[in-house]
Amino acid sequence: MTNRVGEHPTVEAKDITMRFGGVTALDGLSFSVNEGEVFAVVGPNGAGKSTLLSIISGSRIPTNGSVLISGEPTEGLQGHRMARFGVALAHQIPMPFRALTIEENISVATQVEKSAKQRTVNIEEALEICGLTSKRSRMANSLGLLDLKRLELARAIATKPKVILLDEVAAGLNGSDLENLIELLKSLHTHVKTIILVEHVQEVIHKVAGRVMVLDWGRKIAEGTPAEIAKNQTVIDSYLGHESTFTRPTVAYQKDLGVRELLKIKNLTAGYGAVKAINDVSFDIQRGEIIAVIGSNGAGKSTLSQTILGAVTPSAGSISLEGENITKWPSHKRLAAGIAISPEGRRLFPKLSVEQNIEIGLGSKKFDRNQLDVAYDLFPKLKTLTHQMAGALSGGEQQMVAIGRAIVSNPKLLVLDEVSLGLAPIIVDRLYESILMIQSWGTSILLVEQNIHRTISVAHKVLVLQQGKVFFWGDPSSLSEDKYMSAYLGHSE
Repeated sequence: MTNRVGEHPTVEAKDITMRFGGVTALDGLSFSVNEGEVFAVVGPNGAGKSTLLSIISGSRIPTNGSVLISGEPTEGLQGHRMARFGVALAHQIPMPFRALTIEENISVATQVEKSAKQRTVNIEEALEICGLTSKRSRMANSLGLLDLKRLELARAIATKPKVILLDEVAAGLNGSDLENLIELLKSLHTHVKTIILVEHVQEVIHKVAGRVMVLDWGRKIAEGTPAEIAKNQTVIDSYLGHESTFTRPTVAYQKDLGVRELLKIKNLTAGYGAVKAINDVSFDIQRGEIIAVIGSNGAGKSTLSQTILGAVTPSAGSISLEGENITKWPSHKRLAAGIAISPEGRRLFPKLSVEQNIEIGLGSKKFDRNQLDVAYDLFPKLKTLTHQMAGALSGGEQQMVAIGRAIVSNPKLLVLDEVSLGLAPIIVDRLYESILMIQSWGTSILLVEQNIHRTISVAHKVLVLQQGKVFFWGDPSSLSEDKYMSAYLGHSE
């Protein structure tokens, strides 16, 4: 970056705290970004990055603390008032007006400017900066992903902001498209003096950002250059987890794991609109196997699990269960065929009791007390909480309910999405013991996690995703530290 960093902050965050009920997303966070800086905010899943951007952009009001732009408080400013104050946000998934042209979309953004003459100037500058001048008359619904990203940036630039917030703008891009976006971001810095970006694509961080702040559970745990952050042990532990002290119990499944293939994923591609969250993913799951799916936040892990469940429709590839193609099956049919999930965030009904939540896992099946006992035998504590409202439980207890709800249907494949997220190590150890118990019944498990060390301690095979693609697939013993450091933090082998 050629811009000189100024001595005065463009953005100041002072003791920002954000609570959602009993959950603290940001906890007394303070930092400043000077004029001329490209400042990156990174961190593992649940760190508070998106919440922070929403507060700076004015879409959320913090529980405590304040944000200042060029020394002036933004309290009470939201929506178009924040845009006029000099803050613009470019979203991860572009959402232009599809029935309007590129130029018309940018024109909408310039309405924060009162002068018609200046609006015209701003449109022309945004088109030029983002390489869209020759495409100005194209309809937004005809654009590819890279041009949609360019348009999203152009709309933000056209407001002539003091600071631009970039929320995972590289998501879904690979190869030459990613390189083109990186070059655009570099040139953007000569037009917008201050940039704050939240990004999971490490190549963007290393090539664009000058300074990086790392969040974990709403607190700042490190700050420095991209190279310094990539070598910081505290940061590494926050992403990968500490070396696991978990001892594998003796309940491991003893039958021949290679008897029969249960699930086969072949060249699977899926995403949201033009954004490909997973791209050409292939792997298989044998009966009784635990397959770990790991990767940094934004790698495509949850999209993969949701595609297997039928909640996301793939654009290419196939999914087979016991040799039968289920790619076009709806979710309820997959559940009936033996695929169940304990989703990220648990997604319980807080005003229903523990038992009522678990009963939901039976679906339309005739009520059978013995099936509920499967959950209670696995988690005896739930037996004492049957009439307790789920919303009043601790995080660990809620996770037990979510797993219990999934296993009462006696699934052939159990998908566990981020079971350790936000839980104390001793609770996670208990949950992992239960995972191995479930596997000992002959149930195949797809274990989707960010914590590497704990996950590979129980897995038969590991799938590492990076930017939606397969980065590694195979035996955990072949997964070197260099490989997962490269996948998570952009290290080179």
